[in-house]
Amino acid sequence: MAARIINFFFRSLAILTLLVLIAQPVIAQSETASRETPVFATTVKAGIINRKIETSADLLPLLGVEVHPEAAGRIVEIYVDVGAVVKKEQELAKINDSVQQAQYEQAKAAVTVAQAAIEMQKVIEVSAQSSLVAAKAGLEAAAAQLKNLAQTRVRLAQLLAEGAVSQQQLDDLTAQHDSANARLVAANTEVSRANDAIMSAKMSIGVRKAELIQAEANLNAVQVALDNTMVRAPFDGVIVSRRSDTGAMANPAVALFRIEKNDPVRIIASVIEKDIDQIKAGQTRVLIHFDSIDAVYEAVVDLVYPSIDVVSRTGRVEILLKNPENRLRTGMFAKLSFLLNTSSDVPIVSRDSLVRHNGQHFAYVIENGFAVKRQVKIGIIDENRVEIVSGLKPGEQIVARGLEFIREGSPVKVIESESDR
Repeated sequence: MAARIINFFFRSLAILTLLVLIAQPVIAQSETASRETPVFATTVKAGIINRKIETSADLLPLLGVEVHPEAAGRIVEIYVDVGAVVKKEQELAKINDSVQQAQYEQAKAAVTVAQAAIEMQKVIEVSAQSSLVAAKAGLEAAAAQLKNLAQTRVRLAQLLAEGAVSQQQLDDLTAQHDSANARLVAANTEVSRANDAIMSAKMSIGVRKAELIQAEANLNAVQVALDNTMVRAPFDGVIVSRRSDTGAMANPAVALFRIEKNDPVRIIASVIEKDIDQIKAGQTRVLIHFDSIDAVYEAVVDLVYPSIDVVSRTGRVEILLKNPENRLRTGMFAKLSFLLNTSSDVPIVSRDSLVRHNGQHFAYVIENGFAVKRQVKIGIIDENRVEIVSGLKPGEQIVARGLEFIREGSPVKVIESESDR
């Protein structure tokens, strides 16, 4: 009886031991499953990434001015309104010009008078020239007669000495000689008088010409004043503001219009001092985002200003953007992304999928259900995207979120793959 009890005991013990051995793998598997950490995973993909400098700015016109009248007076006509596209020198508004018209006619008459005075002095000069010719002819005749009489008197004096002529004949000839000498003196005086008249006429012509120049200058000044009563566009553009109405008084201190040239438009952005040297005029590409019209434009930097603002410690960058359809409006808010360099067909992951320790970056790669910590080298960082230079390959699966709960070799369970969303 005792032997049977002992045999039953050992047989039960063996069966119990066998059951325990069979159940151990199942229990171990169950414990492993219970230790798995649920994670979000993502697949490393190849793509394009840019190194960027981001800032914002307002849209400005290429040219923009307040159009002031150059003359004061009542506005008699306005030819354009807000939104009108105008050409350079196009008429915008007219100011009353009745006073300027009267002044113009007066100035024009003064020019006519000055021109007539010159012509009159020219006639006087011609007359003086004729008088001079006549005076010179008279002088030559008087000189010839005096010479002839002088020779005759010498001969008569010899004949008188020989008794061939009387004293009376010699006295008569002497009287004629003296009279001819007087006429010669008178002729010289006439020549001098004629020369003086010519010189006086020439001087008068010079004075009249100066008066004409003065009259013409005054006419030009009045013409300018008259022209200034018409307000004109300084360049091709569009009227963005009109600030007066017909009948109002114009004043040079108060603008009547604002005109802007909006093709191309201009953006002047501020960039912090440490980044400004990375932007190159004519080379650096920039993406310009306009949320208001849900549009993105691409351009190239036109100008990097040479100075730094001492207060804000920023430099300025200018970009010109073509606007043929006038879709872009001045004052729009723009977000700018300066693209410094680009990497293509490189592994890219999100910043949240990396951990940093002692200046190094790591990712948890999922291999056979376990998280394997792997060091990676990063390149360009673009907002939430990071270029992987080494350490990961496209197609590998990594833990995307919840890295603070993961340790090297931790069993993980992927509950959602972000690459599948």
